[in-house]
Amino acid sequence: MAERLFALLVHDQSESFESLKRTLRDLSVETYSVTTCKEAAALISQCRPHMIFTAKSLEDGSWASVLNIADSADVPLSVIVVAAHPDTRLYVSVMEHGAFDFVVPPFEHEPLSFVTRSAALYTHRLRDGLARTGAA
Repeated sequence: MAERLFALLVHDQSESFESLKRTLRDLSVETYSVTTCKEAAALISQCRPHMIFTAKSLEDGSWASVLNIADSADVPLSVIVVAAHPDTRLYVSVMEHGAFDFVVPPFEHEPLSFVTRSAALYTHRLRDGLARTGAA
């Protein structure tokens, strides 16, 4: 994957996301932030991110709303839910509903690199499959 990775961040400007953004930048992942599901839905078809990092609660929805937006997007992408603290119940729910992963601070380089590269590889495989079938 020589292509530069791009992540859309959907959040409320919390310090956790500022820390996440800095770590992603260190990992050469370009980011763009929005604060609502409506903004995220409008940007997905334009910027075609590889992944979306979303807060569990948003001004106009939640992580589940972002999963629904991703499911209806014209390109496959991976959704990663970000929580302020470990939460086993939330983790299980997120994964059962189709999120790619669930992360919490601190956002250390090695674990976050693994998550982003895995998510990007998954997204690329899905997109390549669609391209081969002529659906994309």
